[in-house]
Amino acid sequence: MAPLISMTRNAQTYEVKCRTCRTPFKVALFESHEQNLFVADKKDWYCDACKKAYFSRQTAERAGRQQDSGFPDLNGTEKMISWAVKIREEMMQKVDYLQKSLKFTSDAEKEISAKAFEMFIDEWRRFTDAKWWIDHRTMNVRDISQRIKELSADMKEAPSPQKGAPGQPD
Repeated sequence: MAPLISMTRNAQTYEVKCRTCRTPFKVALFESHEQNLFVADKKDWYCDACKKAYFSRQTAERAGRQQDSGFPDLNGTEKMISWAVKIREEMMQKVDYLQKSLKFTSDAEKEISAKAFEMFIDEWRRFTDAKWWIDHRTMNVRDISQRIKELSADMKEAPSPQKGAPGQPD
């Protein structure tokens, strides 16, 4: 059996500066010295504090847009919420894409579809746990389309109010 080789044996440490605050910090790179010098010199480096501030701003902006659409704040750790807010935004883009790509043969179909999409979004608004969004991040347009189809079928099957029924105007 071949001995395990530690990656740290080949690591070389370089001092770089944060692009935002110009604070120097060290990074470990694992390629040849020449390649590492190129990467250390050409890459935009960001210190942990600047990365955290950037992701916090991004999360706040996304969450604000989602709140404007009626979505509540998410529960979870800071990292989970940041990831889940991004996932939720991407999933809403899939819903928007699907909604815009549909073609209808009648106004009744269009109306049922619009109601189904609203019901679907209302279902999503009830999920306030960041973990749920992370666990469902692989949901694709086909999955969303299937759920919209189910909701539309349920609405078509639901009895509509009959004229002259109790409580209904004649």
